[in-house]
Amino acid sequence: MPLVGSGRPHPRLVIFDLDRAIIDARPAFAYTIEEAVAAVTGRRVSARDLADAYHTRPWRDALRILLDDPHERDAAENLCLQYAARSALKRLLVFEGVGMALDALRAEQIDMAAITRHPYALARKQVESTGLDRFFSLVMPPPEGRFDPPAQLGECFRLLETAPAESAVVAPGRFERSAAERVGAVAVTAAWAVEHDPGDLSVAAPGELLEALLRRWEGRPR
Repeated sequence: MPLVGSGRPHPRLVIFDLDRAIIDARPAFAYTIEEAVAAVTGRRVSARDLADAYHTRPWRDALRILLDDPHERDAAENLCLQYAARSALKRLLVFEGVGMALDALRAEQIDMAAITRHPYALARKQVESTGLDRFFSLVMPPPEGRFDPPAQLGECFRLLETAPAESAVVAPGRFERSAAERVGAVAVTAAWAVEHDPGDLSVAAPGELLEALLRRWEGRPR
């Protein structure tokens, strides 16, 4: 493995869970649900209490809690899809410290990619609106509209021509990290994210990610 940047061993590729480890979509989620319900019913509701648990799930899951009428749910879901791709984009946040952490990885000439639960067009708008597009060589959407970490990670490895053993996957969820470990990649717990599952290699803040990866790679057999 060629040594660049700090001169320390490092992964060639780091893949992130875009929706949970990079972008904090909770404010955008709450805005979208609230505006859609108001447009359909004329009532104002608060969706902030739903955001932590539902912001990466289908719109319909949250709408079932707020709307009893299936026709209203259908109409609100259609509006959510429209708002999410337009007016809600400016309410997306990036977790504190993520930008500097990605800059640090780039300084080491580490390639970066992301997997997402969203269709490619929406995910692309999200990374562009948050200024993250300059970091990611690839954003991999779900095949056939269904989030599938094993398949999406596999496509990242294939398209970026990088072996799993030379890669790390950063995600708060156990499901995504298990998919990485099964193929030989290093799984890193993004403990700064909302409702993360505990893991062996846990990073509390984005600014600690690079050092954690460098130490992990230094400890691997050559």
